[in-house]
Amino acid sequence: MNNSREFFERGGGSAPAAEGCERHSDMQNVQNLETVINEGLRVALLEETPDQSLEVLLECLGKALNGERTYIFEQNDRGGDDNTYEWVAEGVKPEKENLQNVPSEVCAGWYRNFDIGRHIVIENLEEIKDSAPLQYEILKEQNIRSLVVVPLYDGEKLIGFYGVDNPPAKLLEYASNMLQTAAYFIVSSLKRRNLVRELQKRSHNVLHALSVDYLGIYQVNFDTGECEIYRNSEQMSMDWAVSFEDGYRSAMEQYITRYVVPRDQERLFAVTKRDYVLAQLQKKKKFYVRYEVQDNAYGLKHMEIHFSATEKTAEENCAIFAQRDVNAVVEQEEKNKLEARKSMEDILEGARTGIWTIELEEGCGPRMYADRTMRILLGVSDETGPEECYRHWFDNIEPDYVEMVQDSVREILETGRSEVIYPWNHPKLGKIYVRCGGVQDKTFKKTGACLNGYHQDITETMMTRKKQEQAIMELLEKVRRANSAKSEFLSRMSHDLRTPINGILGMLAIMEERQDEPERQSDCRKKIRISTEHLLSLVNDVLQVSKLESGRPSVEESFDIHDSLESCTAILAAQAEERGIRLEVEEVDVEHSRLIGNPMYLKQILVNIIDNALKYNRPHGAVSIRVKETGCQNGTADYRFEIEDTGIGMGEDFKKHIFEPFTQEHQGARTHYNGAGLGMSIVKKLVDQMKGTIKVDSQVGRGSVFQIILPIQIDEVQNTRSADEERSARSDIGGMRVLLVEDNEINCEIVEFMLEEAGASVVTANDGKEAVDVFSASRPGTFDCVLMDLMMPVMSGYEAARVIRGLPRPDAGSVPIIALSANAFDEDIAMTKDAGMDEHLAKPVDIRKMFRVMNRLRRR
Repeated sequence: MNNSREFFERGGGSAPAAEGCERHSDMQNVQNLETVINEGLRVALLEETPDQSLEVLLECLGKALNGERTYIFEQNDRGGDDNTYEWVAEGVKPEKENLQNVPSEVCAGWYRNFDIGRHIVIENLEEIKDSAPLQYEILKEQNIRSLVVVPLYDGEKLIGFYGVDNPPAKLLEYASNMLQTAAYFIVSSLKRRNLVRELQKRSHNVLHALSVDYLGIYQVNFDTGECEIYRNSEQMSMDWAVSFEDGYRSAMEQYITRYVVPRDQERLFAVTKRDYVLAQLQKKKKFYVRYEVQDNAYGLKHMEIHFSATEKTAEENCAIFAQRDVNAVVEQEEKNKLEARKSMEDILEGARTGIWTIELEEGCGPRMYADRTMRILLGVSDETGPEECYRHWFDNIEPDYVEMVQDSVREILETGRSEVIYPWNHPKLGKIYVRCGGVQDKTFKKTGACLNGYHQDITETMMTRKKQEQAIMELLEKVRRANSAKSEFLSRMSHDLRTPINGILGMLAIMEERQDEPERQSDCRKKIRISTEHLLSLVNDVLQVSKLESGRPSVEESFDIHDSLESCTAILAAQAEERGIRLEVEEVDVEHSRLIGNPMYLKQILVNIIDNALKYNRPHGAVSIRVKETGCQNGTADYRFEIEDTGIGMGEDFKKHIFEPFTQEHQGARTHYNGAGLGMSIVKKLVDQMKGTIKVDSQVGRGSVFQIILPIQIDEVQNTRSADEERSARSDIGGMRVLLVEDNEINCEIVEFMLEEAGASVVTANDGKEAVDVFSASRPGTFDCVLMDLMMPVMSGYEAARVIRGLPRPDAGSVPIIALSANAFDEDIAMTKDAGMDEHLAKPVDIRKMFRVMNRLRRR
């Protein structure tokens, strides 16, 4: 195994990952590991036998991954697993002899994972103590703390597994990748070994009992030098009977001198000496040596001489030796080795990794010897000579990186190993990125130096990395903008919220100081109401933006478009009147007025636009609303809403940003007109959610026209008459008996006052349980309506409604229950419906709307 010894001498004979960690970053460690593994595979291919190749590879993997033990297990004919190959680090106890015919149940869990394409990674042995106790005990006895194991497949057949014990935690993931990379080579070596064993099977079991596979079989007594012939063949060309007359040593020297090729003579002399043979037979009972013979008439070339112990070996120093023609075996081995090499080249080609050797011989130009994949990556033909190949590679290095590459070469000569990444100009592909690493070949006999290494095209990796870095930078920029927007939002909202609060506090202070001035008191109350309504509008805008950005689904219901328009104008009529602005609905041209959708969304869209039209209008201006049904198909109609104003208008530049949050054309707008700049952002989000479109036409000083087109489903069940009747419903609640459930004393006092002023009689309850008790204690039909707060102690409004609906009395299922809640999201409304309530009204409660709902439900 000379090749393996040379490899580990170059590698320093210790874990490269540990050495690299002291010199480089984690990425450099991984790159060094890849260099060692690639070099290990190359050296393993050069070994003479499959057994030696596997031993070299296991040692390479163990040291590269800094593990304590690497091993191969193969399934045997009895259903168990045999540890067939093993490497252990210094000071670690070998376990191979103790791990033969391991029962199938020990590794059954592993094989189940292998069957579905998984490998095994145990980061901490204690994790499997309960789930796999049998396996845990066996691994614990071997002082295993962690491991990585991958399956070995011969085609589709699972033949065993191999792995590494106790690698460092940071190498676990990388260990699995490297083990899987080398698995194909291991399977190829095992197949080659099996073939060799099959070919040797007939002759290697008991050599002295066979006579067919051997050209000559002899017994020698090393003490006397006498030899006995069991079989002799003329193919041997030498008459051993005559030669044996002078004894074993003389006959062997004649044979070696006359028939063995010169390069094998010295080795064959050494291994056929008495002391060497007896020492080997004492250890192994049999051994063989392969050699070549000179050209002969029988076509013999590759031969083996076998020595086997006999029953007399220990007492009389006797042995049997035989000579065998192994031309077919060697040819098959060479064929298998070539196939394995080709398979490895295919793997490297798939990984776009070429292998090269550069000779820097004194007095000669640099020469590069490239394998098939390397030539493909360089874009050169097989006829390209080594000197031209080197010039082609070197001349196409990106000029700015030539010095870096030369420094890497010097590092190889000084330290034994190096790696560099640089751009390289491919003759067809253009600029590509290359990872190039190498080690010094210390076996180079000529003056100068020789380097062996790999050349990998990592263009895709580099492009992916650049995209990832770009994505990270974009994400960081988004985060920065988000933080900036958050800071701006908090700054603006702090100002906008404090402004009406300061106004309220100021007016309260004036009222306390001027209690004897009724006109001033009335003016203060009016301003307090305006500030309060503005404060509520700000809170609603912020909550609406949060709701829309969260992606909550909307709750759809039946509504009438005339009601929505009437509601919008009613809400803003006082504001228009106060500003002296004419607000009117000029045209409503619709065929279908009863619709199914989210009326709240529609009203928010219209109210926000109309509110801006009033807010940014000129004195004695006008706001006109026009609605037209433009088409109907498959139960959905398209409605065009136009809101035109005679206000201040806006510039072309601002129109591009009008739907962005916190956007106002003039810095003084928030002070002048009140608002956080969220209204149009909410409008755009609502229009998008309703799958509609919005556009604006505006000129500075001449006003604006907003056009919204919304597709809305038609309610084919409801008719126009019922809708008209519902719109004409009165809000008179005189004589109604109401159970008011509210835990907040002030809120309760306000609602109770309003109800009683409207002619209703009121019974109050402070929580849900008290409400249930009051309702249960009353006679059926006592209450015409229940106004139910939702968030209360002892029992919530949801629970109370469910209990009331479940009571065994005739009015329990029919008494109207109306939810009064500060939670006004769609899911909150859905929860009230699920609890059995009839309607949901948001706080602060619109008293007139509440009266209309109460009256409508009473009329059922």
